[in-house]
Amino acid sequence: MKQLIAIDGNSLLHRAYHALPPMTTRDGVPTGALHGFLSMLLKLVEREPDYLVVAFDMHGPTFRHEQYEAYKAGRRETDEDLRAQFPVLKDILKEMGIAVCETPRYEADDILGTFAKKCESEGVDALLVTGDRDALQLIGDHTHVLMTKKGISETIEFDRGVLKDQYGLDPDRMRDLKGLMGDNSDNIPGIPGVGEKTAMKLLGEYGTLENVLSHAGEIKGKLGEKVAENADSARMSYELGTICTNAPISLSVEDCRFHPESMPN
Repeated sequence: MKQLIAIDGNSLLHRAYHALPPMTTRDGVPTGALHGFLSMLLKLVEREPDYLVVAFDMHGPTFRHEQYEAYKAGRRETDEDLRAQFPVLKDILKEMGIAVCETPRYEADDILGTFAKKCESEGVDALLVTGDRDALQLIGDHTHVLMTKKGISETIEFDRGVLKDQYGLDPDRMRDLKGLMGDNSDNIPGIPGVGEKTAMKLLGEYGTLENVLSHAGEIKGKLGEKVAENADSARMSYELGTICTNAPISLSVEDCRFHPESMPN
């Protein structure tokens, strides 16, 4: 079966920037994140994919900001040294003949989700490369997620079995987890006071977010009160944490055909 590798460019470049010591050219231009990203890219192409695409967030509000104005509020501004490396990376990728995809109002993980859906309909395996756990909801029979576990050198490839071993959940339940516990990094509220351990316990008992909410009266003590009082917040958090799989992207799978001869030796 043919394979597409889709990379979350923002996630991996951020990871590389924070994992490696600062590097610059003789002129003082920062290059550390670029070095780390390209090192990982060279490892990925050893898998000999038929298609390869790198997705990026675009600057500006997304459709999630329209749902919840405070989405990602309070995030620290991107370091200028890192910000400067994004356009350079995009130019390098284009010079290498590697497809770059970004679209207004949607995030890189929505682009990955959309390509996973396209691959599914076209009989192509998809490997989604990211450091964002949200992507685990996209796992399917022909979609795996390669997560950066520590820095950029240590990764773990998730299929349904690995996900079940690690979290005890099926892919679609990862959205229920987000609905219950929220996500501080994206300012998604979830249910106040419910962390991962409690959320996992609730899902273990009730199966889905909706079942947890509908059985709030059975949950003892303050936890039951919090679940009942924050049902709307949990549902909104579930929606915010749901990756879009039909983003309006201009590239087809075939547009992402990988040409190994364009890679440096």
